[in-house]
Amino acid sequence: MEYANYQDKIVYTEDKANKVSLGETKHGRMTLWCLLPGQGIKPHVHAGDHYWVVLEGRGNYLAEGESPVAVAPGTVLVAPAGESHCIENTGSAGLVFVSISAG
Repeated sequence: MEYANYQDKIVYTEDKANKVSLGETKHGRMTLWCLLPGQGIKPHVHAGDHYWVVLEGRGNYLAEGESPVAVAPGTVLVAPAGESHCIENTGSAGLVFVSISAG
């Protein structure tokens, strides 16, 4: 079992959203994303299902064919395999979320 306090892992970078590995197994991986205001993650797809849990900050999530969804701490998002999705930090502070990829 691996254990981490996500707050100890938060690292922002000025040039782009920062991806911090929290762990990886044979069937999935967990990543902490740290975005400064105005930063985002471009639309992308995964071969397996993808789950995001917002821990801090505010932003907009966009899934293929859907209207933007405002996100805040406690928001849980699911992107099925093959569905394009992206996010942007629209708040005035950092946006931090856990990304869990299965498959």
